[in-house]
Amino acid sequence: MAGMGLMGASPVVIVGMHRSGTSLTAAFLEALGVDLGGNLLAADCHNAKGYFEDVDFLEFQRQLLQGRSRSDDGGWPDWGWTEGEGLDLTDLEGEYGAAARGLIEARPGDRLWGWKDPRTSLLLEFWDRLLPNAVYLMVYRLPWDVADSVLRIGHPTFVERPEYGLRAWHFYNRRLLDFYERRRDRCVLFNVNGLLAQPERLADLVESKLGLRVAGDRRTLGSVFDPALFGQLGWRDPLPQALRQVAPAYWGLLDELDRAADLPSDREGVPFLEGVGPLPSYGDQNPPAERSVLALHYRTLATNLRLGEQVRSLEAEVDRLQQSEARLASALATARQQLVEFRRSKAGRLWRIWQRVKRR
Repeated sequence: MAGMGLMGASPVVIVGMHRSGTSLTAAFLEALGVDLGGNLLAADCHNAKGYFEDVDFLEFQRQLLQGRSRSDDGGWPDWGWTEGEGLDLTDLEGEYGAAARGLIEARPGDRLWGWKDPRTSLLLEFWDRLLPNAVYLMVYRLPWDVADSVLRIGHPTFVERPEYGLRAWHFYNRRLLDFYERRRDRCVLFNVNGLLAQPERLADLVESKLGLRVAGDRRTLGSVFDPALFGQLGWRDPLPQALRQVAPAYWGLLDELDRAADLPSDREGVPFLEGVGPLPSYGDQNPPAERSVLALHYRTLATNLRLGEQVRSLEAEVDRLQQSEARLASALATARQQLVEFRRSKAGRLWRIWQRVKRR
């Protein structure tokens, strides 16, 4: 994507819930010339294209969130989410301000820079006080797609409590929306499916709303992404339809995000819900209604994955047998040809004479 670039003085911060498309967004920004750091988290089986996460920012925020989360409250403190949602963000500057300023000062001063780490979603006020000119790209994904993606990782904690990913989605996106409504002029809020459908539209928003001039042909931006690596269940899938009935608060927050977003999801005619209240506290339902729905989804998912592995194993065995058959056929053809050549040779003639003598 040579010839493209961004010009501006404000750092660009990419935020959003885990498994929501922050890495796709970071790839987009890097293609536009944003320096996201030189020591990035390596790709793995859960993110084949890479995470685009500066390890220094990542480890700093991981330590902060784990240190300010209750260790006896279940959940997933590495993400700053526990069952009681009691993340303590008081007096962060006093304990963590110096280290955060050190991270900022170590970044380049002569070119546009930024960082990506989903955990930043919970620390927006902290960073905004340190970087009052920062601009934010806020990506959100459909909640059931996030829950599905988290379950596919197969970590025992999320398998045992399949609602954790969904609850964390609500926790993260509530904070994104609250910050966006107060800093609308320095944020672009968008749905990742909208980005996949219209990558050039996000480039336009970066330019028109955030004042970062984009150069180059926006039509080439779609080549940054591989949509095949980004699964979507669809609005009519049984999981979102079940959640709409038993836990409509997730749909309610999604509706709020879509109403506010600069680039919303394509709802395909799906109506908004009306009068949906906040998500009940974790202790209000035992177990929460969404747990059984997601547990059933995981069992279906695990069965499909297991059957898929069996199909792939059988296909590999068929391929191996076909290769063996081809090698045997080739060896047989070679042997036949050698036999023909032998019979035509002098030795072959002698061998036939000897066979006739033996028969006498």
